[in-house]
Amino acid sequence: MSEVEALSVDVPQEVSSLLLPLQQGQMLVPVESLSEVIAIQTPVAVYDAPEWYLGDLIWREQRLPLLSFDVMRGESLSSTSENGRIAVLSSGNPDGDLPYFALILQGTPRLVRVTPEELALREHTLNPGELMHVALSGEEAVIPDLQGLERACLKYCEMD
Repeated sequence: MSEVEALSVDVPQEVSSLLLPLQQGQMLVPVESLSEVIAIQTPVAVYDAPEWYLGDLIWREQRLPLLSFDVMRGESLSSTSENGRIAVLSSGNPDGDLPYFALILQGTPRLVRVTPEELALREHTLNPGELMHVALSGEEAVIPDLQGLERACLKYCEMD
């Protein structure tokens, strides 16, 4: 009889991630979720959309919804800082109707290494678009529900 050896599974000890600066706090996403950071541009208005849906913009010949995560979470819409940027994020659904969407940032993303020891779950009531609240080495952040954001945007965006 031969003994069966357990297969070794490589569980990452750290995940390269980004902290995206928002109007209120910051968002934590894996590096793979961010496609590009672009300069602020004025979106094309969309009729009958909620306040968090700021309009559509063109990125690499694709029409993308531009949203304010802060407004979606109940904050008031404020003017973008002079350091403001737009993050183009992958929805995690490359074959879906909306593989990318854009998000207003209040600065430049910061690369962080996330390890299980440095990440702690925070108990907070979840707002629309939020998956969970965490602390990373003492810094508070929210992890977004990318698929939920995709579904919310699809209700209002006009697909080509």
